[in-house]
Amino acid sequence: MNKREFLKLSTAFGVSMMAPNLMAKQSISLYGAPALPSVTMAIAALQGKSSKTHDITFKTWKNPDQLRAGVANGLINATMAPLNVGINLLNQGFDFKLLNILAFGVLCVMSKDESIKNIADLKGKKIILPFKNDMPDIIFRAIIKKLELNESEYELTYVQSPPEVLGLFLQKEYDAAIMLEPLASVCELRAKKIGLSVKRAFWIHDEYARAFNKPAIIPQAGIIIQSKFYEQNKEFFDTYESDLKAALNFISSNPQSAAEIGSNYLPTPSKALVNSFKISKLAVTRASELGDEIFDFINMIYEFNPKLIGGKIPPKSYLL
Repeated sequence: MNKREFLKLSTAFGVSMMAPNLMAKQSISLYGAPALPSVTMAIAALQGKSSKTHDITFKTWKNPDQLRAGVANGLINATMAPLNVGINLLNQGFDFKLLNILAFGVLCVMSKDESIKNIADLKGKKIILPFKNDMPDIIFRAIIKKLELNESEYELTYVQSPPEVLGLFLQKEYDAAIMLEPLASVCELRAKKIGLSVKRAFWIHDEYARAFNKPAIIPQAGIIIQSKFYEQNKEFFDTYESDLKAALNFISSNPQSAAEIGSNYLPTPSKALVNSFKISKLAVTRASELGDEIFDFINMIYEFNPKLIGGKIPPKSYLL
């Protein structure tokens, strides 16, 4: 082999070794909450067009404190989060923006008492709920305040996680529990199994509408993204937004298949997920298209307690 042939062969070999790297997908990590819209995110990550160009890792965090820690150490750049958490992060100096809203109504009150039909009926009752000063608690107490009810007449017990709410509600003498879907559907199944009479007393978004004279939707949670990360991956997120809409259609058309996928990401039996899909208000709506609804909700939180969103209403540029 002469020198020229050797150089040609060496060049060809070098290109072939580089080719896998040239064809490698870009990696991107997305995070969801331990709640129903994470199924939409997971299906979009698995089945969407964005998965053809990116190697997507999707995980769920366990509680808001874990989410905040992940943001603080730079591990989490794009995640579903309750609306108040995203604004708090912004006001703490983390440059996040809101991409969309993924849920309009997934929060309800489960009851052992047939007489409970609205929030006023819970006066004097023992109520268990998760996450003091986070979204379920904020909405519930803001409605009480707006309806000019006396919060001191509500016996509220807080625990550190939604599963704790479920376990203690079924085991102990609580009259009602505030639960997110799909946990409320799990509650129905477990109660039936042990012979306990439990019902979905009312949806929180209906009480929100009645109290504030607004449509019966709560822009409760959506995807927040670190601004620089969004700019670096804008094409991906535009595609992923379309994938989320396709995933929502898939859930509607194929609830059983969607539930089987979802049970890999949420500790929830597929039967409960199927029921949850039917009764919950899942959504995929760009944040900028919901400006009025989102800022009405933010103002509601601010008027209830400014500290719960870091003391400042975000600028309109917060919405992507």
